[in-house]
Amino acid sequence: MNPVSKLLDAAGGLADSLFLLPPYLSGRFLLQRKVARKDFEAELDFYIEEGFTARPESFFVLPEKAPAFSVTDEIPFGGGVRQVLSFESGYVAKNPLARPRHEDYQRNRTAYLVRWVHGDRPRKTVLLLHGLMMGDPRRAEAMFKVPGLFDAGLDLALAVAPFHWLRSPRKAARRHPPIRPQDPALTAEFVGQAMRDVFSAVAILESLGSPEMGVIGASLGGYLGGLLAALSEKPRFVALMVPAVNFLSPLGPDSFPLDFPVDPGLRRKIHEVFAFHSPARFLPKLPREDILIVASRGDRLCPFENVRDLCEKWGNPPHHFLPGGHWLVFDPKARGRAWYELLARKGFLPKKER
Repeated sequence: MNPVSKLLDAAGGLADSLFLLPPYLSGRFLLQRKVARKDFEAELDFYIEEGFTARPESFFVLPEKAPAFSVTDEIPFGGGVRQVLSFESGYVAKNPLARPRHEDYQRNRTAYLVRWVHGDRPRKTVLLLHGLMMGDPRRAEAMFKVPGLFDAGLDLALAVAPFHWLRSPRKAARRHPPIRPQDPALTAEFVGQAMRDVFSAVAILESLGSPEMGVIGASLGGYLGGLLAALSEKPRFVALMVPAVNFLSPLGPDSFPLDFPVDPGLRRKIHEVFAFHSPARFLPKLPREDILIVASRGDRLCPFENVRDLCEKWGNPPHHFLPGGHWLVFDPKARGRAWYELLARKGFLPKKER
């Protein structure tokens, strides 16, 4: 790698490090979990004894059909409409010891699917999976360049992840990130619910007549998109943009203290439960050519080394490794060009867009 590239990667990584400082301080001083060791370990043992850590595919319970839904909001958008669809998530936490904490978030029980549709006929659809704390549709419109893709003739949809946007608590004091280093059990249940809701979103879009569907997931959405590629053959393609691959770093369970000493045996259990649902534990069901991976070499939020290893394990599908970090990029259009090229290659864009 040339010196300029190294400098750009270092600058991008530095920006990511500054971004990590507030959640690091919050986790150490504001979000500490009060729990007895025996109760904490019992929660971990559930996933191990049930075989989920050894066979992670057995953890995911997916819907058999599209859930009933209602249109709760609709506004004009670019000659079509933007709709908000709501439906019951239907997810029940697997771990009975974590279930009361999970069910305490009542607003999280309702899932949302936002659609940008032309409304004239069924069109090819791109399902968007957003990043951590980026579930507001207005942010998604900017992040995923929704107006441009819509103008190119596509319908789009956004699956709102659990604990995001309207699914987050009304009181700010209870709005904690769903990835919780001090709570591996609730983190696992978040992933389980997120995947059930993504599959429900896919089923709803199919029921509404979407003839073909592709997926673009960014950051946390890349994690969920990777799991979708490993659990389903339905998407026409899956694009993983600066994806998270596991949650052990940079703000993993070793980053924050617990109320009791952590010996090597307990640490192994923590790591096992915190990482068993990683896309890196799977091989994709989609053909290699239907997967796109885009990463930044200096990324410290979704560490590049993890993405590179996933890419190699999955047989090196089409990929782009770019200079810079997660947030600070030096060719801001490079990521967009990558997924536009994928959309064109898969026939989702008209020829004039190629």
